[in-house]
Order: sequence, then structure tokens, then C-alpha cells
Amino acid sequence: MFFGSDDHASAAANLFSLVASCKLHHLDPEAYLADVIRVMPYWPRERYLELAPRYWARTRARLVAEQMKLPLGPITIPPPLPAEEQRATS
Repeated sequence: MFFGSDDHASAAANLFSLVASCKLHHLDPEAYLADVIRVMPYWPRERYLELAPRYWARTRARLVAEQMKLPLGPITIPPPLPAEEQRATS
């Protein structure tokens, strides 16, 4: 593939990796990326790992469905999982 610069190639590789990870974890890549872009502005930085495709199904189930249907607006962030549940999903 041709990319205009090394930075563009790196960004594309990151995106391709996310799409491949979605497929590995049986997620629709387009729906996953739309959801993550929707929650990212509200999500705490120290909890970004919960947004990874590996953990997304569990994280998505804990979000308020009505809020996720809206194109804009605040998102209620669920509390972090207890440490023992986090280790169980790793």
C-alpha cells in the first residue's frame, strides 16, 4: 500500500490493528469505532484499556443504552470493575 508519509502509514497501521482486533473478538468494527468515538471524550484516561476490543462487550453492556443511541450528549461512565473482576477478564 502507498501512504503519503510515515505518519500516515503509522496511523493506518493502528487503525488496521483495531479492525483486526475487532474481528478477532467478534465485534462489528464500524459499530465499535462509532461507539468508542462516542464515549472517548467522557472516559477517564486511566481506564482506556476498558475500551479495547477485548473488553468492549463487557464495557458496552455497562453503559446506558439510551445515551448510546444519541449522536451527542453526555455519557454516564460506570464505576470501575472491582480488582478481582478485572483480573478474571485479563
